[in-house]
Amino acid sequence: MAGVEWVPVGGLAAYRELSASLALEDRRRRAFERSLMQGAERFTVPGRCWVCGQPADFQVDYSYAYPVDGVLTPNWREHLRCPGCQLNGRMRATIHFFEERLRPSQDASIYLMEQTTPLFRCLASRFPEVTGSEYLGREVGFGERTAGGIRNESVTRLTFAAASFDFVLSLDVFEHLPEVGRALSECHRVLRPGGRLLFSVPFRPEHAENLVRAVVGEGGEIQHLLPPEYHGDPLSAEGCLAFYQFGWELLDQVRAAGFAEACGHAFWSRDFGYLGAPLILFVGRKGSEP
Repeated sequence: MAGVEWVPVGGLAAYRELSASLALEDRRRRAFERSLMQGAERFTVPGRCWVCGQPADFQVDYSYAYPVDGVLTPNWREHLRCPGCQLNGRMRATIHFFEERLRPSQDASIYLMEQTTPLFRCLASRFPEVTGSEYLGREVGFGERTAGGIRNESVTRLTFAAASFDFVLSLDVFEHLPEVGRALSECHRVLRPGGRLLFSVPFRPEHAENLVRAVVGEGGEIQHLLPPEYHGDPLSAEGCLAFYQFGWELLDQVRAAGFAEACGHAFWSRDFGYLGAPLILFVGRKGSEP
């Protein structure tokens, strides 16, 4: 089985160059993905799960589907769920990249911006020093835990001491924060020198600028600049409002938050079930200076 090529991409120009070089391969990938769609509302795609370490039939359906070239297409990024670990393609790829490319030690201190999910349970089973949290509003104090052990944190005002973690992981969180720059600065603060922030966001790779969907007014009211868009929330059936869809401007925001390096990493894998486009994970590295 072939491995995964994680291609560094530092901005819009680099992405366009990569896209041009992969034009033929991209057509082959899209043709393969189209061949999997046989009209059934639910189907499986055979592959190998990095997390489980064994073959798996990844589960797909048409929830969150959208048209591609006039054909209703599964949201591959949010599906291809492994029946063993229960992680979708985006989550499995994040752990794959984390372990293969960032190579955390077994005693690495890790903060994950979720705690009630299969991803948290999976990561905590692989590394003993994992701290997770959810945003619970004023249900309990920030930095405190519910009776069920769920820690309450606001990503823009983390209660952790400076230089607490070797890694911070965030999967599709930043788009829900009106103060995304402040959240990135907090991630930088709680990382140790040389630490890495690994994250995913809904991304528009053909655009330099972020798309701002909503803002918070001076009185605290939400002002919608585009029709409201809500994403799934494990703690609320109402979902979570998206304030942004990001463009390459995001890397400038990561650097402005203090990170010495910021880069995207593009990938696709038939064997591991990382399908769809674009698939990009982002890494910010804190400088080694104290």
